Amino acid sequence: MKKKSLPVLLAASLLALSAGACGTENAAPSEQEQLDISSIDGEAAADTEDSSSKNEIADSPENQDVEESPQDSDTNVTSNHTDASGTHSRVSVTADETHNEIKADDGTVLLTSDVSMPVVSIEGAEDAAAKINADIADYYAVFSSSDEETVSMARSDYEASQADENGGWFHGYGQSASFRVTRMDDKVLSLELTVYSDTGGAHGNYGSVGKNYDLRTGNLIGLMDLSADYEAFHATALDYMVNLAQTPAYKDRLFEPSKADLDSALFDGENWTFTLSGISFFADPYALGPYASGEIYFRLPYEKAYDLGLKEDYHYNGNFMEERYYTSEYAPDTGELSIDGTPEYSFDLNGDGTQEGLAFYGLVSEDGSQRYAYYIDGTDWGAVVEEQLGELAKNGYLATTYVLYDVDPSDGLTEIALLFTDFSGDSAADSESREYTYLFRYTKDKELQFLERRDGFISRPPQSS
Repeated sequence: MKKKSLPVLLAASLLALSAGACGTENAAPSEQEQLDISSIDGEAAADTEDSSSKNEIADSPENQDVEESPQDSDTNVTSNHTDASGTHSRVSVTADETHNEIKADDGTVLLTSDVSMPVVSIEGAEDAAAKINADIADYYAVFSSSDEETVSMARSDYEASQADENGGWFHGYGQSASFRVTRMDDKVLSLELTVYSDTGGAHGNYGSVGKNYDLRTGNLIGLMDLSADYEAFHATALDYMVNLAQTPAYKDRLFEPSKADLDSALFDGENWTFTLSGISFFADPYALGPYASGEIYFRLPYEKAYDLGLKEDYHYNGNFMEERYYTSEYAPDTGELSIDGTPEYSFDLNGDGTQEGLAFYGLVSEDGSQRYAYYIDGTDWGAVVEEQLGELAKNGYLATTYVLYDVDPSDGLTEIALLFTDFSGDSAADSESREYTYLFRYTKDKELQFLERRDGFISRPPQSS
């Protein structure tokens, strides 16, 4: 591909600084939370995938630090499956972590470096795993060839602050490399690798690349491998993204990019991964929008990708159906969130042959109180959801997406999964967050029923205990 990605440029010295630190396996790597906005079927619609989107929920005080202090861990991600030959395999991804600090002579920390590198194991397919790990190691090794430029910059800034009579403005530089698993099954392993760098400016910067592997061979999957006629696939997928960029969820976050801008930012690099609901293309901050917009994600749903000729080798056969972005429409006269129940998406939830119109809203008020509205065919079922959250709602928030998830493919019904992050600990010292999935079913009698609460987000690959 033509252009060098932002992560490579950011992390030119990152792993060199960490090379001498001790690796600790099975420690939790950090993860970049992301926006992934989804399909449009003749009408504007959008969604996220562990979003850092700028709607009311994501802008709540407890969620302000998602870019620099992510909550999620992909350490010890595992998946049981049977491969094409009928041989049972077990796939796991663990984190090989290193931490290093560079200090001035007086002990002041000039730069902190944290690197989390994925290590893949596949029982019964060790050769494929070795090939994947070698490719990952080669990618990370790109960073280790750097000189000490970043350390020199930090040292120079520190010395200048010490010489300044108004000194004290220096704060240590920081760099990190982390990863997350976006899909892992019997066919594909997809990883999103994120690099963050803070070199003393107004804010740090970050960017991501995708690594997609064929688990049967260990080969890296490229964009050209997706379809027998990639040119046609690319042209139609690009048109899809152009239309998606015109939807309300994008227009407030973009620089009004041209078709050529979208093509370059989304299709001219390694910035894509398979997910549980489609193929996700992402643009670094500043590529298509301001820094405040973060990384901007465009998702091509599998249903659309199949129509465009996605090879069967990469089809997804799980229970995950769709992930949708909460609606955020604002009244132009007051600036208040407008909740009128107008459908932003349609889907046959109860298997009766007709599609229900869906519109889900989330709002955090200035006083910290939260309100949710869940419209199905014009009826607000927010009270049903609030009842299940109960007192827990005071200590957390729903993610900026909801998921359509088929619990039992044989029953003709598709469930609604709501993702909730709880920040209440068992004690004042317990700062760990907990993630839950609340599953609801819309029946043929047009009632919304609560099914169960599960640990973790149903929209991620399964994680081991």
